[in-house]
Order: sequence, then C-alpha cells, then structure tokens
Amino acid sequence: MPEISSSLSHHSQDTFVKIWKIEESADFFLNFPDSWSMPPIKAHVQANKYLESLAARYCLWQLMKNLDLQDFELQQDERQRPFLTHPEWNVSISHSYPFSAACISKKPQTGIDLEKKGRNIQKIAPRFLNAIEYDVCKEDSLKLTLAWSAKESIYKAWNKPGLSLQNEIQVIFDGEKLQGMVHQQNPFNVLYEIYQDFVLTLVNH
Repeated sequence: MPEISSSLSHHSQDTFVKIWKIEESADFFLNFPDSWSMPPIKAHVQANKYLESLAARYCLWQLMKNLDLQDFELQQDERQRPFLTHPEWNVSISHSYPFSAACISKKPQTGIDLEKKGRNIQKIAPRFLNAIEYDVCKEDSLKLTLAWSAKESIYKAWNKPGLSLQNEIQVIFDGEKLQGMVHQQNPFNVLYEIYQDFVLTLVNH
C-alpha cells in the first residue's frame, strides 16, 4: 500500500500527518479541488517534481476530508507558501520523489519536512550548520540529514522570510531527543521518524 504509516499524529490530539510513496500516475492524485492555488509545474519537463507536488496535495486533501474541512481552500501567500483559509487549522507539506507528506494542525507554528537519505549531505552541511552543530554531526550522515530536515521544518513553522538556517536556527541532539531553537531562545522538541529511505521531522509549537 502506497500510504506509509506515521506515528507523529499520536503526539497531539490536534495534529495529523499523512505520508505517501508514489506508485501511481498523476491522474490518481488529481482529485483535490481545482480552486487550490499552487505554482504551475510543467509536467512534461519536470515529471517527478509534478508528481510529488500532486501527491503532497493529495495527502493534505485526504486529511482535510477526514476532518470535514472540505469547504476550506488551500491558497498561497506572496512567497508561495501554502495556507488554509481557516482561522484555526495550519498546514505544511513536503516532498522528495518518490515520497510526499502533509501535516494539518491547530498548533500555530507547524512545519513538516521530508529528506531522503543517501544525498551528498557532508558536502552541503557547512552551509546550514554552525560550527558546533557541524562538529557534533559531521561523522554521522543520518544526524546530518536529521539536522537539515529539522531546520527546514523549523523554518516553515516560523514563517519569517530570510531566517538563516545556519545562524538563527539551532538544533541540539540529546541522545534520542532532538530539540530546536530560534535565536537561541527557549528550546522546543522536534519530532522525527527514521525510515529506510528517508527521514521525517515535525515542528508543532
């Protein structure tokens, strides 16, 4: 079954997550409202990008149907970040072919990120980690991937243009626990799951 089970929804009564492994054609995912505003994608040029974007919206639409939120629209702000036309529910999506994920939550700061394993993470790590973080993670590709994903989730949750992953967002590994900070203020938990092919992080603050 293409849907991948996630336990991240179990941490809060008002947060729901859906993950999908893409094994279908585009037609399968095209059942969300035509009115949803999303950036145009040239399907014939970027077939995988097109599919993963469709799958992420499909996941979100399934969550909305489960919560009886079909009457609300998905729109985009001036930076093409998705938001729901609802005063309480917040959304976040992520995708990296062939995987897509979506989250819907009543937490005001919500961000989800999916990163595939096996990328050349050591090479790009100095661009998003500060010196202390890099020293802690540099020998462990899984930690590097988790740190990158966590910072992306935090960035989405804070929704502040120009927030620096390297200098303004911090991650802290404490055994099995992963925490985040923004501007070195009040650490908060970053939820995560490790799968065979990817990691998933969630900030719900």
